[in-house]
Amino acid sequence: MTTPITLPPRGIIGATLTPFTKRGSVSPDLLHQELDLLTTHCDAVSILGPEVSEYRSLSEKQRTNALSSGINTVDGRVPVIAGVSGQSPRTVLRRIDHAASAGASFVQVLIPRHPGGNAASLSDLVAYVTYLTSESALPIILYHNPTRGTDTGASTMIELCRIDGVVGIKESSRDLTKIGRLCQEIDDNGLARYYTTMQAVLPTLLLGGSGAMMPPPGTLIGAQVVHHFRAGNTDTAAWWQRQFRLWPGGWADAGLTTVMKASMALLGIDLGGPSEPFSPLPPDRITDLKNWIQDSGLTELFSAARQIDPANPSVTAIQHEPATLGRKAP
Repeated sequence: MTTPITLPPRGIIGATLTPFTKRGSVSPDLLHQELDLLTTHCDAVSILGPEVSEYRSLSEKQRTNALSSGINTVDGRVPVIAGVSGQSPRTVLRRIDHAASAGASFVQVLIPRHPGGNAASLSDLVAYVTYLTSESALPIILYHNPTRGTDTGASTMIELCRIDGVVGIKESSRDLTKIGRLCQEIDDNGLARYYTTMQAVLPTLLLGGSGAMMPPPGTLIGAQVVHHFRAGNTDTAAWWQRQFRLWPGGWADAGLTTVMKASMALLGIDLGGPSEPFSPLPPDRITDLKNWIQDSGLTELFSAARQIDPANPSVTAIQHEPATLGRKAP
């Protein structure tokens, strides 16, 4: 490591969605709007992470331009986590070098599959992560996603977090047994920060974890959960957590990226659909999604966040009690 190792923040890490132009490039103006929104309520942002960014649809030049533009937009307001995942470790290291020169604070790396397509073994993963950390200019946050990488068990994740240079892990199982163990053995034991998903924000916090990574507009609700948990208002935090019961899961067959882009468009920032030629959410399902959003509190949170000066954000300015949204308070 060439820089002192620091830990990423606790709380909500906003994972940016990639706004495409009709020609398939990244729209800097829409990315700017998205990041301005995220920095009003997130503790950090992730750009080109492996969860929802569609980074595989981008050329190397598009990736580097999008990351540099995004970091310039954030301008130090919150830490930036740069997604650098790739097929080759050398490609990952090259992307890490660019992220460091562009001003990122951390990099995020997918726990990969074996090059042959099978799940990677513990020894393979230790060798892979050690290789990266030994050369990386930035601290690494690992990303567990069984749909894209190796679906590792809890013991493997713990071992990977013991490697010097690994400062965090985002884990996607939503398995409460696994979450409890990893909160204890990774976060409580001081190995690294442990993050989960929007569906598990409050359980993760209650069990001692650091928070969750998620795309907008889920971040708006996630920030409410974290705020009220920190304030000791567990009932109100639980009320907000319950907003994740049906959303985005009720539209899960369309894919998380597709649903969240559609949700953002309904709220007022149209980031477009998935990268072409893949289809956006069908109109009949858009209607159902619109009805859900209107009853969730998201519209009020979004409107309040948009009124905040991005250069001087105040998280407390967008904290709402359920009663102020016309809903029964817990």
